Amino acid sequence: MKRLLVVLSLLLWAGWGMAQEPDASQQAETFYREGKYQEAAGIYNQILTQGLESAQLYYNLGNCYYKLGENTKAILNYERSLLLNPGDADARYNLKMAQNQVVDKIEVLPELFIVRWYKAFVSHFSADQWAYISVVLFLVFLAMVALFLYSSRIVWKKTGFTVGIVVLLLTVMTVAFTVKQNNRITEREYGIIMTPSVTVKGAPDNSGTELFVIHEGLKVRIIGHLGDWVNIRLEDGNEGWVVKKDVEKI
Repeated sequence: MKRLLVVLSLLLWAGWGMAQEPDASQQAETFYREGKYQEAAGIYNQILTQGLESAQLYYNLGNCYYKLGENTKAILNYERSLLLNPGDADARYNLKMAQNQVVDKIEVLPELFIVRWYKAFVSHFSADQWAYISVVLFLVFLAMVALFLYSSRIVWKKTGFTVGIVVLLLTVMTVAFTVKQNNRITEREYGIIMTPSVTVKGAPDNSGTELFVIHEGLKVRIIGHLGDWVNIRLEDGNEGWVVKKDVEKI
């Protein structure tokens, strides 16, 4: 019995000691509060190299780069944060602040109101959030099925049937939204121009026709790959080829 108590005491002491040691993210936050943004960014990048990513981590890293004056890297990390958590108002505000310093001001092609509304609605929640909503709706659907099957009153059966059909349609819709948001994370079809000035070519070759020039911090859509070149499209519809190292996927 005494030996058991000794072992338990040692385990509790070890656990208390580990709890006293700040983890990497806490150390990074301490550095950030002290104005040591380079040190904080280094720790956050080290966490990312371990395969650990989160919207908050990218947001914090974006803040570090913004404080350091590395605007392009700040934009990249704010975009990555919003990719994982589209509803983060702070990340969206900080992204707009950083984008104000981008040289290129691209006019977005006009879209129908319903298309803009649909995209904004789907993007408001992350894939995980849409998945949770789908599960809740499916549980409600099962409850309506039970109400329809086991209720002895006609009015409740009609209610269960009608509400069940509506909820089932909503469940299918939210599952589709979940898949769509998950594809955005896995495919990562957008990127940020990382080089100060890039000449967009008409073909994936150094001798290709020079179409136009873009600058760092600009968000582009990646629509194709060929060797060391990527085919990009701007929000105004213009497209061309740039060297792969000039653009980094969000």
